[in-house]
Amino acid sequence: MGNFALTLRACGRLTEAEKMGREVLALRREILGERHPDTVLAMGNLATIIYDLGQLEDAEKMEREVLALRREILGPRHPTTVLSMASLAITLKDNGQLEEAENMMQEVVTLQREILGPRHRDTVSAQKELSLIRRQRKQSIRSTRKRL
Repeated sequence: MGNFALTLRACGRLTEAEKMGREVLALRREILGERHPDTVLAMGNLATIIYDLGQLEDAEKMEREVLALRREILGPRHPTTVLSMASLAITLKDNGQLEEAENMMQEVVTLQREILGPRHRDTVSAQKELSLIRRQRKQSIRSTRKRL
């Protein structure tokens, strides 16, 4: 069912994907428990679908929960935990929370350099995203100053 929800998402059928994702998450919570890695994976997948639907506040809340669980279960330096941080940072950026997004993405870049190395595709991707966040933040600061 989880894979089907992701397939629906990939096909752009986001409302159906969300419904299926919620069903998968409910079943995994019931059968496996809240802290099982497959339950946390289902929650992360649902957060992605909710993000795609443009429900950024709900996506952020769920991504924060996923990150907290992954830190607790996998540890703060696990690559999957770090990817969860990157996802949350992007959601924060898109929701206009640029300072927090920048700080979190800087932490992601630092961890990925240490864990994966400076040339790993996830490290390079995070560096690019950090640059975009910084550019957007500078533009926002300039825009605010002009209005004053």
